[in-house]
Amino acid sequence: MLKRFSIFTVVLAILVVPSMLLAADKLVPGAQVTAGESNTVTIPLIAANEDGLMAMDIPLRFSEGVTLREVNFDNTRVSYFDLKVAKIDNSKRTVIIGLVTQITPEAKENLKAGEGPVANLVFEINDESVNEITIEATTMKDPHHSLVYVYPRRENGERLAHVKVRPEFGSTTVSLAGTEGDNLPEAFGLRQNYPNPFNPSTVIEFDLPAPAHVKLTVFNLLGQQVRTLLNEEMPAGTHPVTWDGTSSSGRSVSSGVYFYRIEAGDNVMTKKMMLLK
Repeated sequence: MLKRFSIFTVVLAILVVPSMLLAADKLVPGAQVTAGESNTVTIPLIAANEDGLMAMDIPLRFSEGVTLREVNFDNTRVSYFDLKVAKIDNSKRTVIIGLVTQITPEAKENLKAGEGPVANLVFEINDESVNEITIEATTMKDPHHSLVYVYPRRENGERLAHVKVRPEFGSTTVSLAGTEGDNLPEAFGLRQNYPNPFNPSTVIEFDLPAPAHVKLTVFNLLGQQVRTLLNEEMPAGTHPVTWDGTSSSGRSVSSGVYFYRIEAGDNVMTKKMMLLK
């Protein structure tokens, strides 16, 4: 019987990328890997980019013993993109992810500078002996695909050109150090939102070692409450909450610095985030 994984501790062995500190134009599997039902694990793909990114071509290869069930774009920085596609070939253990800001007449803003998830890779563990997944960038032919970011650039008043940049990404091994059964957080915690800065939405996660009544609120720099994201009893575990910063109670929310605060039992924590429109 295959192993049932809960929350995974991730050990990343970077063979080409020298550091996990993302700068401009890098791509790497995220450090927070979560488990689902039927022996599935989700690995977020984290991108760092300069301002104005308009397209991404991401061909990847993954190791044996797993099946890539789907690629989704839930709660990612590219959720508003016109084109978000993934071509999966499990026989070759490859996937091609294509992302384009605009292909319809409706104007879309190119991706601002920052870092955060652009896709979620959902793997099923087929072999109970598998204890790690390796993901690497690859190049494909007929048609040609290679890891590329595309930026629109103007130089010296010349006409608009599409500049291709190859982001840093080597071979990354994700070690699955999970055990059967529940693996609950050992301590209360409020995590930094991602992406940050963000537009239009961001994800806030918190850890509960035991059930508690949780109130999660957003405030502006004046201390005025902008939104109550959560105010209810929550079970123990790690919980993600999404804030869409485009509006609040029917009113527009402007760009700027905001604070999010969590109250859970006797625990209170506050962190800062930035909305850029």
